[in-house]
Amino acid sequence: MRIFLTGATGFLGQELLKALFSRNHQLTALARSPEKAAAFPSGVQIVKGKVEDPAGYREALAGQDVFVHIAALVKMWVRDRRQFDLINVESLQNAIRASTAAGIPRFVYASSFMALGPSDGPALTEADARRTDHFHNDYERTKHLGDLAARKLQGEGHSLYILYPGVIYGPGNLTDGNIVAKSLIPFLNGKMPFGLALKEWSYSYVQDVVNGFIKVIEEQPASKRYILGGDNQTGESFYQALYEVSGKKPPVMNIPMPMASLAGYGEYLLAQLFGREPSMLTHEVARIYQHAWAYDSSLAIRELNYKITPLKEGLAKMVKWLREAGYVR
Repeated sequence: MRIFLTGATGFLGQELLKALFSRNHQLTALARSPEKAAAFPSGVQIVKGKVEDPAGYREALAGQDVFVHIAALVKMWVRDRRQFDLINVESLQNAIRASTAAGIPRFVYASSFMALGPSDGPALTEADARRTDHFHNDYERTKHLGDLAARKLQGEGHSLYILYPGVIYGPGNLTDGNIVAKSLIPFLNGKMPFGLALKEWSYSYVQDVVNGFIKVIEEQPASKRYILGGDNQTGESFYQALYEVSGKKPPVMNIPMPMASLAGYGEYLLAQLFGREPSMLTHEVARIYQHAWAYDSSLAIRELNYKITPLKEGLAKMVKWLREAGYVR
């Protein structure tokens, strides 16, 4: 198949690109920076351009069989908040319309568990309504708006699938999308003795998510929206599993949420004043941590033969990779 891919230099996008290439698909990848695409296999065609500028990649859509849209602004803060709307909502809508105009039979969109909102109760399914009427940060807000826009275009006859990965973790590019690995590096190196009392989260091993995308890309499954979640575990269970595979004991204490929020406000203000990204969290992220984010992947398990790697097994693979790559002593 001929596949056009955005977001291929990110965590999930790069792993998906490698998997698709190994399956002998003809790949064209949109890259804002060709330097970041230097590690792509030599057979991948690279189109220099921006996802927010469809005119720059429109010619490359001719003859494609599938448009896979992974690109997103995954940040806890940027100086110009309008960038979230531009990339996560407007660029998505433009990409879907450009794909349809080019006659591409299918469009596969990587949404996010955050588009569905926190669970704070039974694990959410694709059929459930959002349980909160507010958003914690611009990323969550714009992923929700992007999801609504994609569903509306589905209803208007555009042929597209919407996939909702959980908290993706595992070996791969250490971008902001690989938040678990990035946050564990200082902890495993003994530089972060404190933790947060996390509620239940859905931890999706990256190769499970990649395999779910491949099923949708290569086949035509019955449903149009799938949660590609993972092992729903509490923070206590997470750190216990990490201890069993790494030997690193759980944090000696959890930072109280009010204190975490206060520290987050400080990080946010410094970012606003000096234009540098927050190093750990913002007050908005602290509020996210006060909720449970658990999801039910039963539909994907039934229709895509989706597999969920147990958290302990996935963490063992990730920790092994972090050590072999030199990120952890």
